[in-house]
Amino acid sequence: MDKILIEKENANLSEAEQAILAIAMHSPNALPDIFSALTTDDFFVSTHKLIYKAITDLHANSKEISPITITDELETQKKLDQAGGVELISEISDKFVTDSDLESMIAIVYKKSIGRKFEQKLKSIEKERLANPDLEYVINKAQTELLSLDLSSNKNNVEAIGTTMEKVLKKMRELEKQTETLLGVPSGFQNLDEMTLGFQPGDLIILAARPSMGKTAFALNLAYNAGISKKNNKKNGIAIFSIEMPKEQLTNRILSMSSQIDYKKLQKGKNISQFEWDNIHKTNDRLQTTKIFIDDTPGITIQQIQSRLHKLKRDEDINLCVIDYLQLITTPGSNGSDRQNEISNISRQLKRIARDIGIPIICLSQLSRSVEKREDKRPMLSDLRDSGAIEQDADMVMFLYREEYYDTQKEFNDKKMQDTELIIAKHRNGPTGNVKLSFNLQFGKFIDLTN
Repeated sequence: MDKILIEKENANLSEAEQAILAIAMHSPNALPDIFSALTTDDFFVSTHKLIYKAITDLHANSKEISPITITDELETQKKLDQAGGVELISEISDKFVTDSDLESMIAIVYKKSIGRKFEQKLKSIEKERLANPDLEYVINKAQTELLSLDLSSNKNNVEAIGTTMEKVLKKMRELEKQTETLLGVPSGFQNLDEMTLGFQPGDLIILAARPSMGKTAFALNLAYNAGISKKNNKKNGIAIFSIEMPKEQLTNRILSMSSQIDYKKLQKGKNISQFEWDNIHKTNDRLQTTKIFIDDTPGITIQQIQSRLHKLKRDEDINLCVIDYLQLITTPGSNGSDRQNEISNISRQLKRIARDIGIPIICLSQLSRSVEKREDKRPMLSDLRDSGAIEQDADMVMFLYREEYYDTQKEFNDKKMQDTELIIAKHRNGPTGNVKLSFNLQFGKFIDLTN
């Protein structure tokens, strides 16, 4: 950038910072707007940083803010000379600035602050790239770092209930005109959809069960049902992160479920009848029209999930994400010594990602072995493995339970259809309860028993 232009921009920035400081000195009513928008680090000029810090310290101690008290505070901190002395404080105080200028001055200072942070992150990324040969790790870290910069984060989120009420009523009028009965993404199971009104944007949904209970199969049923349905005459976009199972194996399971052909037969590719081939081709034609995307990166990190979801939302307008499963998401540089805190952090970040992107995230989770020690083996919230934070972060917690899973009698265990309970143990925005399903083990297909 041209040197003269840089000097001019810096001069304008200095003027904006001084204008904000002058308003802070003389307009107590403006202080909440200033403090909610800017921190000390947002100021560029070092003397202005110190003066603003003195102002925030005075305010924190419920002291009057004026040129005199600011001078006294800086003297107490032994930073008056560093802050430009009495002369600079007097110069700023004498500036003629009205409160009407405040919003535009804050915008100038805040955006310049974001620009500096952006440049710092670029330098940090370049340094990381030179030191780390793992390019994918560096790229994912860079995406996460850059996504954390928010040009609008200085906006006030406080809103009068009357204003919010107008938005709610507007939304209700829009919904009244819609022919679709579900607000969110459909599950394909009537009772579940009646309880949830569809999976809602921004929600984190935990689906948990003991190993081999059918949680991956049920998640695929949910993803497939959502993927073949439409929202506003467009197919729903679905992202599946399969951390444990390769995408070909996962696709085979979806094929078995949707074509109702034995999964083992599809794996072997032998003794497939013409009728079954016809079903396979029909299923293929149906899947070709969907927007279901599978990522089978082993040991994927939460940062990679975040960046890939942002890209899929931008490019494909996805409506739902399924992750199989929570405990397989890794944390870069971790040795696994404090896995409970790591899982807590991952679940918290998944909730934030769901809100930021505006999609529901269904994340599968393991249950602790404590279930096996009880006579009644129906899962409870306390059985969630590794962290109580999972329950806290989740908007909904669903458990799968099959009584026949625990039956040691072979004739019961080998039944191709088994009654299954989907237990809605937590539902932040709706009712809890049980949904009756039947699980076809041969095809990995769940059937709604509503009727």
